[in-house]
Amino acid sequence: MKVRRFGLKLSMVFAVTAALVATGSPAFAAHNDNSDMTLWDDNASCQAGRIAFVDYGEGAPGGGMNDDYFIVSDTCANGDGVLGRVYVNGVLIDTRYNGGGSGSSVIWDPAQVYANDVVRMDICTANGPEDYLGYPCASRTFRSVDG
Repeated sequence: MKVRRFGLKLSMVFAVTAALVATGSPAFAAHNDNSDMTLWDDNASCQAGRIAFVDYGEGAPGGGMNDDYFIVSDTCANGDGVLGRVYVNGVLIDTRYNGGGSGSSVIWDPAQVYANDVVRMDICTANGPEDYLGYPCASRTFRSVDG
């Protein structure tokens, strides 16, 4: 009788373990595509801005977990704001200006990124949301593994 109960308990442990292994890793955790790019301001001798792609994270405060968003950060008190641009598969999707001053960040969700999409993100210093020319930019391009 003891052997039978032990065998039943052991088979239950294996069944629970197999279920946890099969369902314990959500699809969004398969690969972390996070990426970022910073821009240096030679005149002010500081990091002017930063754009970051977050594959999966908290997003805007109170919004809960979110998939695929960008953060445009102004990181230098140089008198300029920063402009982020996002391209997916060679197409400009959107731009976002952050004129909030040094230390400010804007969370931005311009597009859903899918597996194998090629994402290019630019960060530029800018003097307003419509200022697209005349300021330095830095860019990073990457291919999303799992979207």
